[in-house]
Amino acid sequence: MDFHVVADEDTVAGFRYVGIPGVVVRNATEAEAELDRLVQSGAELIVITTEQVANTVREKVNAIRFGEALPIMVEIPGPEGSSEESPSLLKIIREAVGIKF
Repeated sequence: MDFHVVADEDTVAGFRYVGIPGVVVRNATEAEAELDRLVQSGAELIVITTEQVANTVREKVNAIRFGEALPIMVEIPGPEGSSEESPSLLKIIREAVGIKF
């Protein structure tokens, strides 16, 4: 399984230094197009994106996360730091499964 980054310029550059490829996206349209391309490729990927980028296309990210076997979506804080409005993993699981634990 390979890694791929979909994020802002600084994040993509940082991951490229350690050999992980990525695509710089500047808006929701670019982010959605890149995520669609990755899903359609069928490649076994772990897609790393920043919370800020994921928040611009939240419905798409959640659809991939809960509706597709691959790619696996991972959100990380961006250069601006962690977003207080980003949903916690527990909240995402509750929404997907519909039960509290």
